[in-house]
Amino acid sequence: MTDAIGRNARRLSPAFVPAAAAIGAATLALSVWWLAADALRGRPAIAAEVGMVRGELWLRDGWSQLQTSPEAAEAAFTRALRLSPMDAGAWFGLASATGRFDWLNPTASKALKMSYYTGFNRSDLIAPRLILLAQVDTTRDVELVDLLQRQIRLILTRAPELKGAIGQAYRVAGDANRRIIEAEFKDANQSIPQ
Repeated sequence: MTDAIGRNARRLSPAFVPAAAAIGAATLALSVWWLAADALRGRPAIAAEVGMVRGELWLRDGWSQLQTSPEAAEAAFTRALRLSPMDAGAWFGLASATGRFDWLNPTASKALKMSYYTGFNRSDLIAPRLILLAQVDTTRDVELVDLLQRQIRLILTRAPELKGAIGQAYRVAGDANRRIIEAEFKDANQSIPQ
């Protein structure tokens, strides 16, 4: 056995050992870089900068900055979406960051719609997204009306444990959205939770 290994080792190209060492060093460097970004998760902005190609780190950075700097959060969510365009959470984050003060902003309503289109049934987003949607002026956008109706029907028929979110949404909703919520409950012969 050792003779066979020795014979095969002599047949190897002289460039094999340096190439193997270079590949090993590159793999080690990438592993250290990946783990360094994970180790910095307590500092989302730094972790996102270190792990620059990891969308989930930019998403975490966006959520950490949403309350203090909506503009920085918007930039982080946008970067996360460039890396992970099908991430419903990133679309929801962008909607939260861009729509905080102005729902006439087309970016906000488009981002909210994309959050629904890319992850309508994501259970972790159903309640917060419904509350955000209830605050939007849906009178100018039939797609948003449809999304609101469908989300309420989904909760009433398949996720009754989330009815409390409808109660919260009803409390923060404008008049038009309250009428939509009331109509859905009337069709389902149920009462709105308080």
